[in-house]
Amino acid sequence: MSLFSKFFSQKPTKDERCRAPDFTLLSKAKANPNAFPSVKSDGAYRTGTLIANRYEVVQGPREKPSLAGGMGLVYLCVDHEETGRPVALKTFRPELLPDRAARDRFLREGTTWVELGKHPHLVRCHEVIKGAVGSEVFFVLDLVAPVEGKRDASLRSWLTPGKPLSVEQALLFALHIARGMKYATTKIPTLVHRDLKPENVLVGRDGIARVTDFGLAKAVQATEGKLLIGKDSEETNFRRTQLTMGIVGTPLYMAPEQWAGVELDVRTDIYAFGCILYEMIAGKSMVMGSNLHELEQAHRAVNVSRAELPKNSPDEVRALLCRCVVPSRDERYLYWAEMEVAVANAYYAIADKDAPNEINTESETRAERMAAGLSYNAIGLSYAEIGKNDLAMRHFEKLLAIANEFGDLSAKAMALGNLGNINDTQGVFGLAIDLYSQQLTISRTIGYLYGEANALVGLGNVYRRTGETRRAIEYYEQNVEIWRKIGDRNGEAMVLTNLGGIYTEIGNPAKGIMFYEQALPIMREIGNRRGEGNVLANLGSAYNDLGDSARAIEFSTKSLAITQAIGDRLWEGIVLGNLGKAYRQLGDKIRAIRFYEQALTIMQEIGDRYGEGKALDSLGITYGELGDTTQAIELFNKRIVLAREIGDVLGVAFSSFNLALMLFRKGRQVDALRHAESAAQAFAYVGHNPMYQRTQQLIAQIRMRMQ
Repeated sequence: MSLFSKFFSQKPTKDERCRAPDFTLLSKAKANPNAFPSVKSDGAYRTGTLIANRYEVVQGPREKPSLAGGMGLVYLCVDHEETGRPVALKTFRPELLPDRAARDRFLREGTTWVELGKHPHLVRCHEVIKGAVGSEVFFVLDLVAPVEGKRDASLRSWLTPGKPLSVEQALLFALHIARGMKYATTKIPTLVHRDLKPENVLVGRDGIARVTDFGLAKAVQATEGKLLIGKDSEETNFRRTQLTMGIVGTPLYMAPEQWAGVELDVRTDIYAFGCILYEMIAGKSMVMGSNLHELEQAHRAVNVSRAELPKNSPDEVRALLCRCVVPSRDERYLYWAEMEVAVANAYYAIADKDAPNEINTESETRAERMAAGLSYNAIGLSYAEIGKNDLAMRHFEKLLAIANEFGDLSAKAMALGNLGNINDTQGVFGLAIDLYSQQLTISRTIGYLYGEANALVGLGNVYRRTGETRRAIEYYEQNVEIWRKIGDRNGEAMVLTNLGGIYTEIGNPAKGIMFYEQALPIMREIGNRRGEGNVLANLGSAYNDLGDSARAIEFSTKSLAITQAIGDRLWEGIVLGNLGKAYRQLGDKIRAIRFYEQALTIMQEIGDRYGEGKALDSLGITYGELGDTTQAIELFNKRIVLAREIGDVLGVAFSSFNLALMLFRKGRQVDALRHAESAAQAFAYVGHNPMYQRTQQLIAQIRMRMQ
């Protein structure tokens, strides 16, 4: 029997029932990071895999299907950096990567859990981690060992139809739940769990109940689609979380107002709490029904009378329940603190002894606070991937505040770099340069090579966008050397891709392809799907510039499949633009416009003003080729205004050239010359010699026409 198995199977002593489980029973040996494969089968990691080079999977959904929920997967793991402590890693299903709403809900859950910190009656989230080369995010949670003889740690395993718990035991669990929720709403006053049920209460070997699963808490987005009903029995499905048009919860525990889809508050959770307490005492669900409509009507007509409870149920319990589950929420308890007092008084009256004292919550240590900061960082990076830059920035600012609080310079450098990236994406180039420069200075001061490398690539990206091509290339070349020194293949591949991109942009796509072909096998070797999609998109762009539309479509289509599969909105928009250009060059202008318009919508949605400008310019060119010069001129002017606002020199150059060409053809020579000279100056500044020469030829033609 493995040490991990012993943790779950050994019989607890009398003392162990009164304290937290002993997590030191597991192996203290460090794992060899190369000893376990990091591959998945059927979407789930295999036993023995190391996640984040630290957490060894001992049991997962492949071995235990109950660890797979509607939206998430759970892995039972050993943490090899914390003396073999057992933890549960929760992540979302890989097939949900394209579902931005589902990923947003998952990230909100992570934020909520991190903000809650630690409390004896809440399952604790120790940290949130993000895969280095993918889009997966994991919550590292307390692993609660079940009481001997129970199939799992959930309160559900304590409940057998027709066999109620003793009133004393039921009230004790209820008191634990009330105290956990009181603490949660103290930390986050607006918090509403929305899915309290026996499955979301875990009871450990210490006899302590803990609330878990804050997936629907705080803010739930409307979800399209019908109510999710699986293949299990209706009764089983009524215990599962359901989502439909913004109405979320588990049918057997949903308050009347929850069915109506109105704004909820703490009283909704108190209703669900009452349903749980009733089930513990009565040995059956509080409401019955053969379908969702019947369940909704049963909740609206609840009337807990003495007849519905065991005959020996004390009046104090019936009064407590009646006030919890009254259909009108105005008549329920208003706060969890009030709820806790009522349960404690009932426990005292029935058990004829004082309710157990509330366990004091220890303040978080420096290490725990820093873990919270790094968790915010992981969540922020994930928000950036799905184009929610404002939320990403908010999380990076939380990391920065914690780093400043404790004087942690490496964490500060990390936060500054990620804030620089968001400002770069949004076109605030001056601030981005300042943030990256601060990151570079701090990283070099403390010898933090990863921070230095990230600062260099960030500065290269900004100077590339602002047209300072030579400077950008210098930063990228320095960056390649650092990644190779560190031995970070992912970083090396990313900067090789950036070098390919910059050479393609300045009119040397053949050299760009050379760099892309170095990066692509690395991305595939390390399993970086997002990076692979990025490189394929850039290859499509380079072949577009070479006039090879067929190969451009081939690479772009492959990239689009990846970006949509992993939910990468930024690169989905870029690839759609590449496809638009390829079809435009093939003469299919209508299809090209459809692709460009989809790209424009995405860029505007995620706030990428640089990408928005490129889409406007591409649409302008296409409308011009269709003969709609009025629409074309309007689009070019919009792009020029936007590019000037964000300091996009190449954007100004290209749109000024395209506008000059359009005006020249319409006979507006004076305006055409003005824009052509502006374009020539910009192309000369960034060193784009092919376009500079082409613009000079246009200027000569305009002047000849003006004579």
